[in-house]
Amino acid sequence: MTVRKVARLALAALILAVAACAGILYWLSHSGRPVRQGTLGLYELAEPVSVRFDAWAVPHVEARTGRDLAMAIGWLHANERMVQMELGRRAAFGRLAEILGEEAVPLDRRALELRLGASALRMVESLSVEHRGVLEAYALGVNSWLQRRGGDLPPELRALRVTPEPWRVADSLGFLMLLSRDLSYPQVFEESRWQWLSRAGLERLRGLGGSADLALDPLLEAHLREHPAGNPGAGPAAEMPHGGAAAPSREEGASAGASEGRQGSNSWALGSTRTKSEAPLVANDPHLPIGAPSLWYQALLRSPDYEAMGMTLPGLPLVVIGQNAHVAWSFTNTELDTNDLFVEELSPDGNAVRRGERFVPLTRETTTIPVRGGEDVTLELLSSDLGPFFAADPERGLPPRSLAWTAHIPFDPLNAFFGLARARSVAELPQVCEDFLCPVQNLVAADRRGGLLFMLLGRVPERGAGDGRLPLAAWNASNHWRGLRPADQNPRIDAPPDDLLVTANQDIRPPGYALALPAEFDMPFRAQRVRERLLARGAWWPADVADLQGDALSLFARRLLEGLPQQAEGEAGLALKALAVWDCTMDLTGESALFALFERELFAAVYGDELEHFGLRSLPGYSRGEALLAALDGSLAAPWFDDLRTKARVETREEQVEHALTRAWREGHRLFGANLGTWNYGELHSWTARHPLDALPFGERFLNRGPMPVRGSPTTIAAFGGRWRDGRMEVTHGPSMRWVGDCGDPDRSRCVLPLGQSGHPADAHYDDQLPIFLVGKTHDMHWSEASIAKATVSTLILQP
Repeated sequence: MTVRKVARLALAALILAVAACAGILYWLSHSGRPVRQGTLGLYELAEPVSVRFDAWAVPHVEARTGRDLAMAIGWLHANERMVQMELGRRAAFGRLAEILGEEAVPLDRRALELRLGASALRMVESLSVEHRGVLEAYALGVNSWLQRRGGDLPPELRALRVTPEPWRVADSLGFLMLLSRDLSYPQVFEESRWQWLSRAGLERLRGLGGSADLALDPLLEAHLREHPAGNPGAGPAAEMPHGGAAAPSREEGASAGASEGRQGSNSWALGSTRTKSEAPLVANDPHLPIGAPSLWYQALLRSPDYEAMGMTLPGLPLVVIGQNAHVAWSFTNTELDTNDLFVEELSPDGNAVRRGERFVPLTRETTTIPVRGGEDVTLELLSSDLGPFFAADPERGLPPRSLAWTAHIPFDPLNAFFGLARARSVAELPQVCEDFLCPVQNLVAADRRGGLLFMLLGRVPERGAGDGRLPLAAWNASNHWRGLRPADQNPRIDAPPDDLLVTANQDIRPPGYALALPAEFDMPFRAQRVRERLLARGAWWPADVADLQGDALSLFARRLLEGLPQQAEGEAGLALKALAVWDCTMDLTGESALFALFERELFAAVYGDELEHFGLRSLPGYSRGEALLAALDGSLAAPWFDDLRTKARVETREEQVEHALTRAWREGHRLFGANLGTWNYGELHSWTARHPLDALPFGERFLNRGPMPVRGSPTTIAAFGGRWRDGRMEVTHGPSMRWVGDCGDPDRSRCVLPLGQSGHPADAHYDDQLPIFLVGKTHDMHWSEASIAKATVSTLILQP
């Protein structure tokens, strides 16, 4: 064969490959595209429904009955976010491996062990007749979309060869269980503390800042002594590294706790004396995992018996955060401890657990996890009278234990959300929300007449003993929960004297609140910064409030730097001088990069050796910020500063701080050169909006967006955080949306999503809001007929 023929064949093969790729991309980009104009039939609809879309693809939905409204939003959610909905319901019911294969088995196992789907099914029976009808109508809307589309599904579903099953009422409630899991952290903190307790001992655990009063159930002290296999690291002769868990890498140790558990959110309400319009403003930016597509779906929903505008969650037929004509409402996570672990003592045959002097049988249920491309997994689920039972886990050093969790108590969650949408003043909210259980939230609301309200939405467990930080002995009945505290005993603030309410996951107990409120509250710095900014001026306008949501000055950084020495030698001294003149704004360049590197190095210097020595991957219930503050404010016990890897000497706090400063300065020079002003924090701190299915062919380029440098940190109002990997902090959590509601004129309200309204990666509205989100801007919302009509770019009529 001649060279010319070989070249021709190679060129032909290349052309075929390019054509094949082009064909695949065309198929991906054109399948399952959302419809936003025209006239379409919707089965079982009673009257036509008008849907007018603005330039951001936000639907303004008007229906003549509440049932038709629920069907319409079900259809719209499926039209834009069917992949998100399919993955979500499978996540709740433990069926991801059925379409994703073996890698998803641990996720399914966890969902089934936590009884997320089973709890959603029980919750169906607690719905009122009205609310069950609403969810049934929503399911009809979703299923009408599925039936009409047939095989013309979004590209991710077609690539997986998945045809969604009909939507059920329980599928919608499964999303509430996912929220409860993600915002309640079942088992996370108590299991972490138990691991530290069993491996490092109570005294070392008490040596952490804020843990001096940590107390272990006396029955469990005896239990640990009698079961030394469950207490392998308490003795003084423990060798390193400890067995049972892989020692973390330097970067994993440096970021331990930074993105585990707590996720920040901000909300505040400005009273009429503090706004330019003399009507209250409510702002909210919930900080949650930020991936692709956007978590929320903005909509205005209007019928004779329901009228609200704001953020909906695909899977649920109502506005979760938003406003009506009279009231605006917002949420942040309370961080309340609503779940407890109870260590169990098993009968000799392992089939029962001790209660006093007798044994109570465990109940057993066998279920199967279907696994695509692999063998199905049979899972035995056990339960005690307290809740789900978990067998001993020797690899993690965990004893047999039962979980009590408020999310397992059936209730009607729609009561609160319909009550919010129908309220005419904040005075009505305590009553309409009193039955809500979980996830427990801080509710901040205002009404157009000037009323402001903060209240805890949810219920507090009445514990028999302890404060929820450590497990208790299950065989002592006096340790068990005694029920739930009445809602009217929750923290609450009406008409604050300064006409201002702020929550940012901080301790929300008002002055004089005397009841116990066990929680894993975040540090107060974001809340302090919000209040500082809001009090610094008057006459706020919605756009000004929205700009404040992008504030990147860290009061935490300021507090941490106050604990540094006044002077040091060499490179540590140069780092000190640079940080001394910094204004503590986490900008994309400059000293913010040095500070981020110093945080990482200080954590590694102080805590990395303990994590390695005891074979643990994170601190027990502490964020990285809390751990760093403890290292510099005097609350951390001296043994924590001694490096367990250097047995010949004992390191001090001063030495470790100087060591961290030196390493940070050297690393910055290595990465960015001698000019500190050009050190690139945005390169260290970047966000990629990752799609959960980006492992599909073309997925990373087709589905993901980024990487993008972002300002801020977990401790700023613009709260972006993640974990250090490969020398960079990969941002995974941040504002899942930003919203400002104007109680006087909803047409002045503003919002933005991280990406866009659409879940289709080839649609223009998949990421059209990304540019304004990145610079901290927002767009208009539309409430009145005049504003909607002016903003409409397309109209869709759904008719019977």
